[in-house]
This record gives sequence, C-alpha cells and structure tokens, in this order.
Amino acid sequence: MASTSHSRKPSSRAALPRRTTKGPLDAPSDPLAVSAASQQLLSPQSEVSEPLSRASTSTNVQQEPPAPDTQADDRDLSFLLDSSIYHALSQVEVPGTFRKPFLPPPGAEAPLSASLQQLDALLSQGDFLRAAQFAGSILVSGTIKPTDADTIFRVMEIRYSCLELSGNLLMAAQEAKALEDLSSGFYYDDPHPEKVSEDDGAERQSRKVPEHIMPFGLRLQALRLQSLGFSDPRRGVSSLYDVGLECREHLSSPLTTLEQRKLWTERLREVSIRVVNALIEMGDLDTAARTLESLKPGEEEDLALWVSRIVLLRIKMGDISRAEELIQSTALKSPEKVVLRSLLAVAQGRFDEAAKVLYENEASTDPAVAAVVKQNLAVANLYRGQILNARQHLEELVDAGYSFQTLTVNLATIYDLTSDKSRDLKTSMVSRIANHQQEKNPSRSYLNADFKL
Repeated sequence: MASTSHSRKPSSRAALPRRTTKGPLDAPSDPLAVSAASQQLLSPQSEVSEPLSRASTSTNVQQEPPAPDTQADDRDLSFLLDSSIYHALSQVEVPGTFRKPFLPPPGAEAPLSASLQQLDALLSQGDFLRAAQFAGSILVSGTIKPTDADTIFRVMEIRYSCLELSGNLLMAAQEAKALEDLSSGFYYDDPHPEKVSEDDGAERQSRKVPEHIMPFGLRLQALRLQSLGFSDPRRGVSSLYDVGLECREHLSSPLTTLEQRKLWTERLREVSIRVVNALIEMGDLDTAARTLESLKPGEEEDLALWVSRIVLLRIKMGDISRAEELIQSTALKSPEKVVLRSLLAVAQGRFDEAAKVLYENEASTDPAVAAVVKQNLAVANLYRGQILNARQHLEELVDAGYSFQTLTVNLATIYDLTSDKSRDLKTSMVSRIANHQQEKNPSRSYLNADFKL
C-alpha cells in the first residue's frame, strides 16, 4: 500500500461525564412515551436481517439525523490514515478458482472520486476481500483530507465490514483499536460546550444533546470490534449501554423532532439487540434470555422475528419446554414453524421426526426457505445413518446454484466420510460453484475453510 506520513495533533479527547441511569434498556417508567397521536408513527421496522446477529456493509448504512449546528471541519483525523494501522491482506486462504489480483493502490494524485467508484464496483460484485484491500489503500494513499470525516468513516466502515465478510474478523478487531475511546469528547459535536450546573435542569432541557460525528452503524460495529480486539467483552456491553442511554437522551429532549424521534427509537431497538448478541458471545445465556424477553415488541409484524430469536436462544440453552411453547405461537408462519420444529427435534435427538417434518415440507413457495429446509433434511438423514441420501440432497442444492457456508461445509464433511478421494470431490464442488458464480454476482467471499480444503 502507498504510505503518507501524517502528524497527529495533541489529543484533546477528554471523556464526557458519565450520566446516571437505572438502565437504558429496561426502565420501568419510560421517559420516551409520546402522545397517542404520535404513537402510530413510531412503529419499528425490522431490526436485523439475521437471527441474533447482524453484519452489514456500507451500502446499508442507516440514515443519519440532520447535522448539528456546530461544524467540525477542522477536526484532525490524520491518526486514522496511518499505514501502520492497516494489515496487508493475502489471498492464500482463497481457493485458486476464486482468486483475482488486488487492485493497485491509488497514487497521491489520483482523483478520490474515481477510487471510490472502483470501491463501489467491488462491493456490487460481492468481492469483499479485494474491496477490503482497496479500502485500506485509499485510507493511506494521501488522497483523503485528514479533515474529511465523512469519507474517512465511510471507507473505514467498508474496510471493517469487508474484513468480517471475508473471514478476517480478528484483523478488523485489531484495526478498530486505533479509534481509541469512542465516548471521548473528541468524537462529539457539542453545540453548547460551556458547562451547565447539574441543578439547572430547565436550562439543560433546552440544550441540544451533543451529536456523535461517527455514523451510527459504524459506531456500533467499532464498539464490538474493540471489545474483541481488547479481549474485554464486558467493555462491549457497557459501551452499548452508554449508547442506549444516549439514544434515550435524544428521545427525551424536547428539541428532538418527530422524524428524529422515529430514528432514535429504531436505533435504541438495534442497540438492545446488540446487547443480547454481546451477552451471548460472552456465554451469559441466562442474562441474554432475560434481556431478549424484556424486548418483546407490541407490533404484530415484529413479533415473529422476536419469537424466532427467543426459540433459537432457548434451544441453545437447552430449555426445550420453553422453546416448544414459543413455537406454538400464532405469530409464526408455517415455514418458520417447520424449520424451528425440525431444529428442536434434532436438539432432542429425534432425527426420524425431524426428517419427517422436513420431508413433508420440502417444497416451499420461497426458494431460499426451501433450500434451508432441504439442507436441514440432509443433516437429519446424516444423523440417521443415511449418508448417501444426505449427500444427494446437498449435491442437488449445489447444482441448483446454492453455496451458503453450512451447505459447503456439510457436503465437504460427507465427502470426507464417504470417499478416499474426498479432496478431488471437494475441488470439483469448488469448480461447480465457481461456474454458477460466473452467471451471477457472487453472494459472498469464499475461503478454503468453507470447503475444508
């Protein structure tokens, strides 16, 4: 990568005073309640697309609220443009069929707009490893001004997301440590920097809440990465609670507009789910379950997703009776019930029942759901000792153009169990998937580990 030297100005990033709260996620008397006339405008949208997790690229960055009055054009972010932060990437772990040469780093005189267009093209092709490499090249090329916070944060978010999507999570976690303390005053635009007495409640209510300069999605992502990078999961949970409190401060401010209130309500819901995710990663499943139970939505369109999450968590905990009770919920539609019932049966060792349920519902109007059902049916057959049947189901999915990770790993495992020439079979699977990807944009990055090579 090209490298440009940047001088770092003395740090003025004093931490903001910590506010007192009894918990931003479970306050019994909600200070955010709005009038009945406004209530209908606050219905949340779908929080995350994946059960109990969320990984999003920069193309799905959440809309930001209107910019604060105070501008931070002179804020120096040159310390984030240091070439020593960003790791050199390699395609050694990528199967040869999927390898493409990295793009050359942009020169110091290259137009930034052209580089960003190249980066967007890599993202649209699902070429995440090469996009991560090129994003790092842009950051250290000297083409971004140290005061251009919007571009720096956008490219950093692409870098982190693409590293995660290409199997380099720990590398992203190490790089995120360079952001240092995201709760420091350096990262805030405070329209009223002068101090206000704690006793002067009326004046405090009339002042705008300080705005964080980082995009909200990147901020949450960076907090999780930092908790991994510093090997301190409790740090991640406490940081999320601080962000949740900040959401509540925006919501309780009389200066927050109705449109902004909708945005901060959705953000608070997302923070809550991320707290559950962090607790699960810590292994504190009991606390995660209690937290998730307290987040039950009141709207019917969000209830099915919440029930699915609870069921998966209860199965992971071994709480079979509670999972069975939830599966009977009227909020779940038939395809969702089928998948969850089969997972529950497998968890209890009732493989014949799981196979029967899946076989009866193998055909589905949703091709994606049908593929998952067929893959789970293959796993159930594998546990029943019907290995060749399981192999046939998985090979049919590959031939139909599916290549999600659990499918490729399971099929590679069956090849290892059934043949002395498993490596040749796995290499053939890679070739078939590559041929399908030539007909459409690839949906993800592929690693040797995805095929047990």
